[in-house]
Amino acid sequence: MPMHPSHAHESKDGSSTPFYKPLKASTRSEDTREYVPALGSDPDKFGDLHGLTETFEHVPEDQDDLQSQEQDMVADKLRIKEYADLIKKFIKERKLAEAIDVLETRMLKVDNVKPEYYLYNLLIGECGRVGYTKKAFHLYNQMKKRSLHVSAAIYTALFNSCANSPFPQEALKQATHLYELMQEKGYQPNKINYHAMIKAFGRCGDLSTAFSLVDKMVDQGLILTDDTFNFLLQACIADKEAGFRHALMVWRKLMSRHVRPTLYSFNLLLRCTKECGLGDPDVARDLLQPFVVESRLKRGEAPVTPSNGSVVADDESSSFLETRPNLLGHYPCLGLLLLGGPSGFLQVLKEMWVDPDIKTFTQLLHLIPPTLAAEKGLLEALARSGVVVDIDFFNMLIKKRSMRGDYESGRQVLQLIRAAKLYPDIVTFGVLALGCQTKEEAQALLWDMKEAGFRVNDIILGTLVRQATYQSHFGYVLLIMETARREEVTPGPQFMEHLRKFEEKAWEKLKQDDKHRTAEEVKKKDTFRKIFRMYRLRYKQWEEQVKPQTKAEHPWQQFGAKRNRKQQKQTEDL
Repeated sequence: MPMHPSHAHESKDGSSTPFYKPLKASTRSEDTREYVPALGSDPDKFGDLHGLTETFEHVPEDQDDLQSQEQDMVADKLRIKEYADLIKKFIKERKLAEAIDVLETRMLKVDNVKPEYYLYNLLIGECGRVGYTKKAFHLYNQMKKRSLHVSAAIYTALFNSCANSPFPQEALKQATHLYELMQEKGYQPNKINYHAMIKAFGRCGDLSTAFSLVDKMVDQGLILTDDTFNFLLQACIADKEAGFRHALMVWRKLMSRHVRPTLYSFNLLLRCTKECGLGDPDVARDLLQPFVVESRLKRGEAPVTPSNGSVVADDESSSFLETRPNLLGHYPCLGLLLLGGPSGFLQVLKEMWVDPDIKTFTQLLHLIPPTLAAEKGLLEALARSGVVVDIDFFNMLIKKRSMRGDYESGRQVLQLIRAAKLYPDIVTFGVLALGCQTKEEAQALLWDMKEAGFRVNDIILGTLVRQATYQSHFGYVLLIMETARREEVTPGPQFMEHLRKFEEKAWEKLKQDDKHRTAEEVKKKDTFRKIFRMYRLRYKQWEEQVKPQTKAEHPWQQFGAKRNRKQQKQTEDL
């Protein structure tokens, strides 16, 4: 009987059991039926002239007319190539709206030129890359209306548009419908199609279908590669509750099939560890316990059995001793422990002749305990590895220290940046803003940004205003508001939300009863009321001057898409 991905295993006879058992057959809604054009219909023709073909006397064409027609046909072919070159130019410049306009406006409406398959392939491929699902499927339906051949590349692009969509629920419906159409037509996907499908269903949250597609690949005789398992790991990341458990099972299946993992595979596993949980503790224990026991027995060690009877692995003694999880802390790091800790994980890479890169160490930085000792151990391992550090690693280190309130240690990272002969970027100032608790510190940061040649943006000002409102410091708040006006930065929804909560908190303070207050406290409250009144007057003027953005921009607005009510609600929920 096929099993859920978390229960996948090899049978005794060596045959592979399915990765998954489908939960239920998907259904197709009426509004997503495939459009099948009638025979003989051509969307570029407004009708024909049946019965009028014999009206005029037939006149033989002379050689000059034939030559002229041949030249016109050649000219048409050249124009098609020019359209293609123009579309490719816009795509290269990341101007998808303009590229689509070449087909839908200039060719069809202005020049009345019939588009060819290649142009649709270009546009649907780019829609897939950016996750513009709606337009990708619109172009696909136009292809079918024109009776153009739908190739394997088109199917891949369509599933990519679902995988990269900002609206996974709607994208899953599209992917499911497309998959059903392929099955109805008897289309047999190739390996690239399968990988795109696994990615689409996995990222959209249908992990069961993603695993079932791997079973179909095996049934079809396709060889599973590291790419196949990498797409499965991406699917696991979509399950935030139990994705780490699924990822461990995928990894065991990868190893049992003697597929060599790449550095990308290891980095994906770390990302699963960082973003996902183990799910139900009982299920996780039952699934993982045999692997832990097997691992320790292979090393000639006795399994460690705590009082509750479950088997765990102890960490290795090294400079990473601080990576032992503190189960009472906010971040126990259990996932990293199951991977052997940082030292154990890096040792596995070494044994498999895989060299870590800076992304590996940045992911490990996310996973180690939030202590200076653990960070020091990781920095030492980074130095020994010979991996070239980048500014992103140091930015993450500043953020990690700032998020736990260790602002001074966060600022000390600037010395490490200078020692590595690197320069701060805009993100560096963004994470440093997390530590600006006072108005003076914020002014210093803004001055340093200006000196370094960076222009302040909404994200950094939003971080500063968050600190200012948390401290309930009117002067600090007004400084950031004035900076936004002066630098012509349009405050976004998050910025405005901080101000709204700040005002809410001020009103609550003013509503508090004065019965049990001392004369000094009442005086302070009166002062607070006066300052708040002045703030409100300035706020109204400021709001008219900066015209803040109160709603998040629709993800497809940059492509010229019109937002409907349903998509607008989805955007507001992001």
